[in-house]
This record gives sequence, C-alpha cells and structure tokens, in this order.
Amino acid sequence: MSLPRVKVCGVTSLVDAGLVAGAGADALGLIYAASVRQVVGATATDIVMRYGHELWCVGVFRHQDDREILRLVERDALRMVQLHDPASEELLDALAQRDVRVIRALSASRPHLTPVEESCVAAVLVDGSTPGSGVANDWELVSTLRFAVPMLVAGGLTPDNVADVIERVRPWGVDVASGVEVVHGVKDPAKMTSFISRARTALTQKGAQ
Repeated sequence: MSLPRVKVCGVTSLVDAGLVAGAGADALGLIYAASVRQVVGATATDIVMRYGHELWCVGVFRHQDDREILRLVERDALRMVQLHDPASEELLDALAQRDVRVIRALSASRPHLTPVEESCVAAVLVDGSTPGSGVANDWELVSTLRFAVPMLVAGGLTPDNVADVIERVRPWGVDVASGVEVVHGVKDPAKMTSFISRARTALTQKGAQ
C-alpha cells in the first residue's frame, strides 16, 4: 500500500475500526501511549488482525522507550508507527529490519528532523501544539514548511475546514481525531464519512506537495 493520505487517529474499538475502513480512510491510528484515546492491548491486537490487510494500522507512541515500542510492534505485527519523540538510531534500525515504516510527528514551531531521522522516516506529521486537543494548528506557519518526505497535517481539523486547509497548505495527507468524535475515543460515523469524503476530494483536486 502507498503512504496514507487520510488517517483517522485515536481508534479504540473494533466497531470504530470497521467504520473507518468502511468510510474509505487509508489509515487508522492506535494510540499505545497514555491518552484519553489509548487503546487496550487485546483490542489493538484484534483491530490489526482484522483490518491490517485493508488499511494502515499505525501505532502511535509518545514517551515510551525503544524496548516497549518494539515489543508492541512485534506483538501486534504493526507495519507503520508514528513517533512523537526524537528517534534513536538503534530504534530506527530495528524498525527498518522489521520493514516497519515511520511517521515522525513534529510541531509547527519545532519542525526539525535529526540527521538520522531525515534518512529513515517515510513521512512527517505536522501536528498541533497539543496533539488530540482539537485546537487549530498554525496553518499560516505550516504552509511554509517543506520536507524531503511527504507531509501530513493535523490539529483542529474537522469536516467543515479540511478542504480549506488542504487548499491552503497542500499537504500529502491529513490526520484527524477529535474533529470526528462524539466523545474522546468514540467516532461519529456521519462526521467521519463527511471528513474522509471532503478530504479525499480536496486532495485529488489540489494535489500534494
């Protein structure tokens, strides 16, 4: 599969995973880090087993050591991870040996990869200052950023604003969590379907950087 262009993050149940797949997303995010959207172990395993062949099941990690990340990658047979902390060369090498692709999450105010990350990551996610909060990113600043790899953007995206953000920023793809929820960790089917449809149309019409 090619790199995801529409990702729905913070999926916590098999039901919502099915909704994400049925609505036509390219990826779903499973948050293994401490979070109001943290997915329980057995559920994460079940989601990857059921939907990992249809779309990217992206393991999201923050403030976890290399050993814990690799343990969860192997337990759930993850093929893509999203790292919110600077990645060690050892971790990146270990993930590469397992053929696991890496999305490196950065903030718009600190959009810098380390030299080893520059040569290893498959994509960059420019997230808001507080990931998952629903607070809008600084789109003016994000629109000036350029990377050698595809850029996805997140931070306060909703069905109502995603097309405008894509037109303004021209990213490779988009990532949403709170903008398509009923409550933390529970997705709203109508919002999610609308978001994915509008994002897909805008990405097709405007292209990507």
